[in-house]
Amino acid sequence: MQVKKLLAVVIGAGAISAQASTFDGSLSNQSVKVDVSIDRKTYFLDTGAMYHTDDGRYGYIGAHIEDTETSKDYPLQIGLAGRLIVVDGEYSDDDEGFAVALGGFYRYTFPKANRFSLYASAYYAPEVLSFTNVDYLYQGEIRGEYRTLRNARVFVRYGQTGVKFTSFEDVAEMNSEVALGVVATF
Repeated sequence: MQVKKLLAVVIGAGAISAQASTFDGSLSNQSVKVDVSIDRKTYFLDTGAMYHTDDGRYGYIGAHIEDTETSKDYPLQIGLAGRLIVVDGEYSDDDEGFAVALGGFYRYTFPKANRFSLYASAYYAPEVLSFTNVDYLYQGEIRGEYRTLRNARVFVRYGQTGVKFTSFEDVAEMNSEVALGVVATF
């Protein structure tokens, strides 16, 4: 029950961040994923959540440092991060917990076709940073993006979150599917 309260707090942190500078959302046939972030040039704070009809839900809050070159033709954006991830699965009675994951993201914008970019992210929480029925956790995502407006992109993504619960023999895969989404920057 404590994990459900922590999940509510993490998701609620997203609602509080009214100063959000970026909204990122995606939908598939069985899931919805939302992320809001506050950008401060060399770092940003983000919070988000995912709900899947069969696999359960998770929420997270994180901090990223990023290297963004401001020159016009620089194609890379790279960030390193830490995230507190709270998970509530749909597999058994003891499939909830939380972990501190480390990781980051990478975005490459094609110089000759600067409306197109590739984005990838990966986060991992080893056993030493996983708590309350979670042995370890990993998240990964890759997506192709197209900038439709100066401050908006649409994308196709494939993401996967794997959680090894203490009481579940196999790794529970959450949100392992293709989705369509949008990113808007304010």
